[in-house]
Amino acid sequence: MEDLLIELKEFIESNKKEIVKQIKKGKKSISISFQSILEFSHKLADVLLEKPEEFLDFFNFALEELDIKNVKIRLVDLPKSQEIKIREIRSHHIGKIVCIEGIVRQSSDVRPQVTNAIFECPSCSAKITVLQLDKKFREPNRCPQCGRKKNFKIISKELIDAQRLVIEESPETLSGGEQPRRISVFLKDDLVEPKMEEKTTPGSRVKVIGIIKEVPIPLKSGALSTRYDLMIEANNIIPLEESLEELEISEEEEEEIKELASRKDIYELLIKSIAPSVYGYDEIKLALALQLFSGVRKRKVDGTYSRGDLHILLVGDPGVAKSVILKFIASIAYRGRYVVGRGATGAGITATVVKDEFLSGWSLEAGAMVLANKGIVCIDELEKMSDADRSAMHEAMEQQTITISKANVQATLRAETSVLAAANPKLGRFDPYQQISSQIDLPPTLLNRFDLIFVMKDTPERA
Repeated sequence: MEDLLIELKEFIESNKKEIVKQIKKGKKSISISFQSILEFSHKLADVLLEKPEEFLDFFNFALEELDIKNVKIRLVDLPKSQEIKIREIRSHHIGKIVCIEGIVRQSSDVRPQVTNAIFECPSCSAKITVLQLDKKFREPNRCPQCGRKKNFKIISKELIDAQRLVIEESPETLSGGEQPRRISVFLKDDLVEPKMEEKTTPGSRVKVIGIIKEVPIPLKSGALSTRYDLMIEANNIIPLEESLEELEISEEEEEEIKELASRKDIYELLIKSIAPSVYGYDEIKLALALQLFSGVRKRKVDGTYSRGDLHILLVGDPGVAKSVILKFIASIAYRGRYVVGRGATGAGITATVVKDEFLSGWSLEAGAMVLANKGIVCIDELEKMSDADRSAMHEAMEQQTITISKANVQATLRAETSVLAAANPKLGRFDPYQQISSQIDLPPTLLNRFDLIFVMKDTPERA
């Protein structure tokens, strides 16, 4: 193990410039690339993959010996062999370092957790330190000096901030009828700072690098089950979607944007680049381009707001490429979501309250409109949703909030979301001999909330 420590010190010395540069920026952690470890020494890379906890402990120890204190190591760029799906995690992965990708489904509050407690023996005043590694708070079994077995007095305890996330597999990684699997992830220290917490809100796509741990499942009798649960103790969490505020635009990109803006044919250019495989529909595509850019949310003199997001409804015969357009918009839009009427409920589109076993209470799970805040939600087959589920959208479309009052949860969530919906007429196709308005089978309360309604007809020709 001494060899490992010497090698680690050499590695830190060789990268000291980079480490000092990161610390000077005021960071509490430093990013170390796996690639740089591999280039420096194969032996070090093997230890990291086989015994990650030992490696990280020694790394921290080596940093302290070189007078770099109170800094955590965050690993980046793990090899492809360590990138696995949540469903592929097995018992042989326990204690190994892995990298998973997914969507944050739930996140608990950030709460302090005890890592170390110091007790005093009332008989001989001896100080006893107990590391708190389990969920249950541990007291000393006996005093090492006088043998006393209980009633120890706690003098001090070390606390760190901790948070639990539930990560679910991304839908695009699934095949066939597979259900997305979930896993718990524990974050602590600088991974739960307010700046970081904004990136791990439900609905965010993240990449988690961490060590797989097993958690004993307690039975109702109080004994422990022979089955264990799995969780990941995160070493690093990397957001895959940058928030618009954090998006860094280079000078070349800025020039390119200004150049495009000054072109006379910019509208034609935008129309051509929206679903290019669909022919025509120039007016509809222009509306979609304006919806993607969105308007400005206006605050009035009396403190009320008028929304800046456009809502568009496409009503048309089958086979006029409505779904193709919706899928395209959902894939290119910032925080775009695609939902289908039959497979969506009011709770799935807005928000729902679920029982949380971890916090033994109720917690909120965000639906599509909340997850697509400041983005676009594309709803296909709107006419096939039930009336009760459709009515859940009314508040979100006009007030741009979703209010929940269930169990002991009273919450108002933001849903500044544009809605792009597609529906078929009442009888499946348009009847050329009837008025169009009588063939759109949607309640007037919902129709009023759409700013633009396009009728897409597929007129058969004899030829």
